[in-house]
Amino acid sequence: MKESELELFQLLSTDSEKGLIRIYDIYRSEFINWCVKAYSTNEDDAADIFQDSVIALYYNIRSGQLTELTSSLKSYLFAIGKNTALKKINKQSKLLINDDVVRLSGQFEQIDHFEDEDKKKVVAALLDKLGEPCKSILTLFYFDKYSMESIANKLDYKNEHVVKAQKLRCFNSLKKMTLERFNQDQL
Repeated sequence: MKESELELFQLLSTDSEKGLIRIYDIYRSEFINWCVKAYSTNEDDAADIFQDSVIALYYNIRSGQLTELTSSLKSYLFAIGKNTALKKINKQSKLLINDDVVRLSGQFEQIDHFEDEDKKKVVAALLDKLGEPCKSILTLFYFDKYSMESIANKLDYKNEHVVKAQKLRCFNSLKKMTLERFNQDQL
């Protein structure tokens, strides 16, 4: 670790304001550029990730959780940043998936609301067309309200993470097929 990083580390543990200002001056622009390139974020998200990472670094030092560095302060900060960026990306993708689920289930609600048996049959046929294991996974999750862990046990998957990945692939396929089918009918 460079001598200036050791001084910065000590400054963070004793005088938070000066230490935080130095962290921002030294690492902010490099961190944001790295985050934008490495994780395809926009600059605002990268700045938020930097802010969260600095707060985590500061907390780790001030709480005594981090008393000495075995790597450079920059490496430690960027490692926190990597984890923070991945969590943010994962959260955003979950929001997108949940938004898609709401849209798709909104289509099912519309179908139920208007009692359109033809559309229900089309969706059921598309679910059949997907075949196994997609039909079982989607039926168990969306209609029978099973948890990922329960589905994994019932269908003999290794764990719920494998089911979650498979469900996403199945859901995206069903969504694509549903949208194509309903758009063709409207032409």
